[in-house]
Amino acid sequence: MLAPRVAAPVAEHMTPHDLVTYFRCPYEMELVRANHARTVTGGPGVVRTPADVVPLRQSPMFAPPMGHVVVTEGRLDLDDRDVLVYEDEGEDDLPVLFPPERVRLDPRFRNGGRTLVDRELGIAGRPDLIVQRADGSLVPVEYKETHLFVGYHEAHGRLFDTVQVVAECRLVEAAFGRRVPYGVVLYGDEAGGGLHEGWVRIPYGDAEKGWLRAALVQVRDDSVRAPVPHERNCAGCEPNAEGQCRFAAARYEGPHHRAAFAATPRA
Repeated sequence: MLAPRVAAPVAEHMTPHDLVTYFRCPYEMELVRANHARTVTGGPGVVRTPADVVPLRQSPMFAPPMGHVVVTEGRLDLDDRDVLVYEDEGEDDLPVLFPPERVRLDPRFRNGGRTLVDRELGIAGRPDLIVQRADGSLVPVEYKETHLFVGYHEAHGRLFDTVQVVAECRLVEAAFGRRVPYGVVLYGDEAGGGLHEGWVRIPYGDAEKGWLRAALVQVRDDSVRAPVPHERNCAGCEPNAEGQCRFAAARYEGPHHRAAFAATPRA
């Protein structure tokens, strides 16, 4: 007699933003996801982090490959034959990079179908923009209103932007079935009037693909999701701004609380 088939467990759903928040602080990811669940379903929004958890000194996630990342000051380098094929219409204040005649949005991802899904890895999300380059390759562009950070490769740089873009490269590859050689983080420097604009080219090759798979396994296998109290993390953490985190290393109080949080760059 044949043994009954046992269904394979369904992998925990992840988004690029989940990976970003986990990279900064796994507990922040848990709080953000719980808040989202309460908003969407009206349920309790369960947080798996134990009450007696021991905080970590640094992120448990190992950094993505950075050896071939290219940092460039100034405007994004675009070719006259490049076209825009995707735009997250739910995002406000995205930069206008192309004239109307070079905007050819893919009809599959319009009118409520903007979310890109990779069923193999169990991730889904929305890049800000996708550019089809002159050679036919696709490049996701993630836009940040902040300035290009000096020391991007160093510990104080925005490495979580790299985490986000690598995941978005995978989503574009899976959803479009097309080659994705790299992704871009575009820094618009809105506060500085464009004086420190810049962009970062993040390769998407075997090393990055391997890192993403390993990172997803690590996050899904982590049953603790411990906090990483650090002023840099906590100052830009929305659950902390709402007073939900008792581990916070930095908590703004008084009349400037909201203004300080709003001015802090976030993913």
